[in-house]
Amino acid sequence: MKQIAILGEGAWGMAVATLLAQNGHSVKIWCYHAEVVEQINTGHRNEKFLPGISLDPSIKATGDMKEALCDAHWVFEAIPVKFLRSVLQEAKPCFDPDQVWVVLSKGIEQDTLLFPTQMIDSVLGASVKKTIFAGPSFAQDVAKKQITAVTVAAPDCDQAKELQQLLANDYFRPYITTDMIGVQVGAALKNVITLGVGMFDGAGYTDNAQAFLLTRGLHEMVQLATHLGGKQETVYGLSGLGDLVLTSKGSLSRNLDVGKRLGSGQPLEEILKETGYIPEGINTVQSVYQLMEKEKIDLPISRGIYEVIFTDTTVEQMLKSLMHEPLSWECEQKKA
Repeated sequence: MKQIAILGEGAWGMAVATLLAQNGHSVKIWCYHAEVVEQINTGHRNEKFLPGISLDPSIKATGDMKEALCDAHWVFEAIPVKFLRSVLQEAKPCFDPDQVWVVLSKGIEQDTLLFPTQMIDSVLGASVKKTIFAGPSFAQDVAKKQITAVTVAAPDCDQAKELQQLLANDYFRPYITTDMIGVQVGAALKNVITLGVGMFDGAGYTDNAQAFLLTRGLHEMVQLATHLGGKQETVYGLSGLGDLVLTSKGSLSRNLDVGKRLGSGQPLEEILKETGYIPEGINTVQSVYQLMEKEKIDLPISRGIYEVIFTDTTVEQMLKSLMHEPLSWECEQKKA
């Protein structure tokens, strides 16, 4: 039995807590809201973030960071990137260098343009043992023990295999890689591309146009990953293509829902007020736009999605701009 801490009371943190508890591990989850702590400990439920799901009775919740991290060998962080730095600062006094941190967050921090593992380095130090897992995995389905496969990434194979063994069971199958950057780029950009797919749908464009955007969006994911040192085959795997397919076509996708609303002409402020949530793609597209400027890399679809959300550009104008991009090869041609 492993001692495991989970930071984050949201649906994904709760789903992973349930998975690990069912695998026989001791799980303690840090929650921001006192009422969520109370509901988990007394009713074994989290109706605020994972409604309708009965949690494993062995899962314990706390609002005390020190209590959550004390004696934990594995620390799974499931914090939205926008709030990750502040949570890491709170965790820093309780940090143990022997712990292994597992990144569940998906996105890129604005202004610093750091990925989650890099944020951990900047707050806790580069010597922290870090792993990641990502892939097509809606929280509700994992909590309901539906068949799921993900990618597990670590700097070395032994560490990746250890996390793989921790997670694997008869309904949850992890595959391993050492490509930390490729996994994080795919996990972040699939939310941005999904916003675009939703926009096209909401604006009334047919499946042909949506397939065009999804496929060329995948190409942009590969472009950015390889530019930053990741591998294209990682993006073509579960953490990239797999998660993109699920997020852009799945009925539980918040990014898709918000994209559809934007495409129909609903203002972002009104959408956020009506839904009560900000999908990670909204934050990430702003970081990607900054990253394009910094790295001098052109990602027309990502740029267009940003402009529809944050300028007066319409979906029709975005598509017209894409259709007037210079004609080119589908894939990069190697020089002889």
